[in-house]
Amino acid sequence: MSARPPRPKINIRRWTSEIEAPLHALVRSELGLRSTTASRNLIKGGAVRVEGEVVKIPSLVIPTGQEISVPEEKEARKSEPANATKSIRPDDDLPFEVLYEDADIFCYLKPAGWILASPNPRVDTSFTRVKDYLVARDLAGGNPEKAVHFVNMIDKDSSGIAVVVRDMGLRKRLQESWSTQQFESYLLLQGEIDEDGEFSARRKPGEKYSAKKFPFRRMRSGGRFTILKVKAGLQDISEILPGLRHHKCMVCGLGADAPDPLGRQGVHLFRMVLTDPELDAMWEVKTRVPKEFLRVVK
Repeated sequence: MSARPPRPKINIRRWTSEIEAPLHALVRSELGLRSTTASRNLIKGGAVRVEGEVVKIPSLVIPTGQEISVPEEKEARKSEPANATKSIRPDDDLPFEVLYEDADIFCYLKPAGWILASPNPRVDTSFTRVKDYLVARDLAGGNPEKAVHFVNMIDKDSSGIAVVVRDMGLRKRLQESWSTQQFESYLLLQGEIDEDGEFSARRKPGEKYSAKKFPFRRMRSGGRFTILKVKAGLQDISEILPGLRHHKCMVCGLGADAPDPLGRQGVHLFRMVLTDPELDAMWEVKTRVPKEFLRVVK
């Protein structure tokens, strides 16, 4: 009996992720694959390992410094010819209003009811939809695929301006300076506030008076409900709840005892002014009062 020929040696291609990005984007960029479909198929087939463990989720976000490996024979088998059809989402497939876009930043209106982002790649989120849209548009334009990063979080039951950037450095700078940027929100309240004024944040230990103020303006009132415009971001809402209780008002849908006429929170982030000194840039983005707020106060 003739001896079996030795099995060919499989070379393993290894590299370290230099940016935080979805696995399919890192694999495609490193291997020079001609489409996202090719990298997704490679990952789903179990050929790709991250830190020695097989990962079959193409959209899994890989942090910087992680080792990624793939057998080179698998790489060749999963590659596509240059004339392969690319999977492109149509331009009208984004179910959100685009509020602003330039080379650095992309802002869209996240509706209530949508999860903005989730660590579970199987959850359909607004960020996933936006990311797929932007990546597909890159491919359709013949441009290299760039990573997509969300900047701010918005509760599922709230709405407002969501910010996405294509550069990790810009994301980090905006997140670190988020508390110093400018924001305004619409609140739908049960109760009535007769005149404009300001809320004071909770006093910090050692403070005689609260240093942080949130001016507000009464926009519209009808029946039992009021729309209030307040110079506060979503991260500040908990700070103004004591002031609302002083006026015998509650934010609709916020808390177990709050009225819920819309099946959502009465919170909408409608304006932001962001600055980045490194780019010497300023962005002002605005949106409208939610129509459902207006219907409640008619």
